[in-house]
Amino acid sequence: MGVISILTHSFTDGYNREFGRVFGGGLERYILDLCSVIRGLGHIPEVHQLSYFEAFQTRTEQIDVFGYAYDMDNVPEAFDRMAAAARGPVIYASCLWQPITYKPGSLGICHGINWDRPGLPLETKHQVAEHIQLALDGLVRIVSVDSHFQTFCRAACTFTDPRQVVLIPNAVDTSYFTPAPPRRTFEQQQEDEWLAAWKTDLASHEEHVSATISGLQDTKSSGRASRVSVDFDTEEGAGNVDIEAEEAGNPVLGLSRSEEVDGDGTSYTVDHNRRDSASKYADRATDRTVEKEADLVQVDSHMEGHRERHAKDVSTVPSRPIRIIYPRRISMERGIIPMMLAADKLLGAFPDLEIEFAGELVEGSTVGRTFRYWHRTHPHAARINQRTYDFRDIREAYHQADIAVIPTVFSEGTSYACLEAMSCGLPVIASNVGGLNDLIQDGFNGLLVPPGEQELTAALVRLVQDRAERERLGIYARETALSYDLSRWRSRWSTVLESFLAETGLKEGIRG
Repeated sequence: MGVISILTHSFTDGYNREFGRVFGGGLERYILDLCSVIRGLGHIPEVHQLSYFEAFQTRTEQIDVFGYAYDMDNVPEAFDRMAAAARGPVIYASCLWQPITYKPGSLGICHGINWDRPGLPLETKHQVAEHIQLALDGLVRIVSVDSHFQTFCRAACTFTDPRQVVLIPNAVDTSYFTPAPPRRTFEQQQEDEWLAAWKTDLASHEEHVSATISGLQDTKSSGRASRVSVDFDTEEGAGNVDIEAEEAGNPVLGLSRSEEVDGDGTSYTVDHNRRDSASKYADRATDRTVEKEADLVQVDSHMEGHRERHAKDVSTVPSRPIRIIYPRRISMERGIIPMMLAADKLLGAFPDLEIEFAGELVEGSTVGRTFRYWHRTHPHAARINQRTYDFRDIREAYHQADIAVIPTVFSEGTSYACLEAMSCGLPVIASNVGGLNDLIQDGFNGLLVPPGEQELTAALVRLVQDRAERERLGIYARETALSYDLSRWRSRWSTVLESFLAETGLKEGIRG
């Protein structure tokens, strides 16, 4: 058993100074899953990362994490310090585009091309190609999460071993990220409420007449005396009369005296020895029994009338609001500006539409302050939600959504958010950037659009208005996600790690 050291620019939240919490981004999710694979092989993972604030040391998710303060203009120097402090073989899990001096015998990971901004100067792009060449020369192997980095290396760099760049796409736990169970519509809920009310009303009818009906049945029995309890309700008040009957020919033979209490709490005495009074009440009770039986006979037609009226009412009940989810960090490269612009138009055009921004936000950043102001002052703010989800809770957000949007502008691998949404059976609208092209086949399992607000808005309007298209795309999205199941990713990474550790000769225990 030994330690394996992962070097990265981010794992726990060094952006908001919450060092004990894993930041909710794709890179951080990746590292968390990789640590699980390392433990599964009997080794101990540790993470060294950059900190926007002071240096720190913490332990989270059973992982020791070390944070390093650094100069943003000299990232390679911070990676040198992390490599020197590492207690085991090193995996460089990010920043391969930087001119890093790599520790010999190390492994690298590229999470997607982030130098694909159209406005990035050509000179800078040439420099990045040189830095990637340094990675190819200095690392024993590089794992790429999408086909685009692999193609870039072949087109812009040189290396002799075709196995040096290994393609292992990101993955999703398809057994956890499953389609939502069928939703209950407003119509179904209203049907249940109406049926419950009808049953209550029917029960009250039956309770009111049950004693009278049973009493009449008892009077038909011959040869024995029986007591019939008759409810009555007259203009003078309500009460109860005990009638002792022996034969049908002599319905009233003897009476008793009792004290009763009416509905408003007033007590009174009924003189049951007055034959004429008892007969009067019995006659009235019999009349009410006939009326109640007639009422019960009419229940079916009464219910049918309610159903007809209910059907008319249901047709006017609005359907459940359509919800769009943006399951990304609120940042420039993730397309937050095009998404906000599209939201302005959609919320104004569709009053039954809701939009949820389900991702991390760096408080105090320019983008973060802009989003907060936009949300706070928006005329449709009540239909805009923003929430940060834990990795384990985000499934609920997908289950509440109808459409997922991945409007990346630049810097994208095989997006976790895209895979999760697809696995949950959601139709996805994605920009044709980076690894998203590996996941989405336009018109088959989602929609691909150029990065920008105009095409994004048009695609959203299309799906908002076409439920059948949403359902069709979602079905094939789920089928696609099954081929990216997490179990395959773990198996392929285990193979890479076993080979890597054999080459590094990891046999010693933890170094101090």
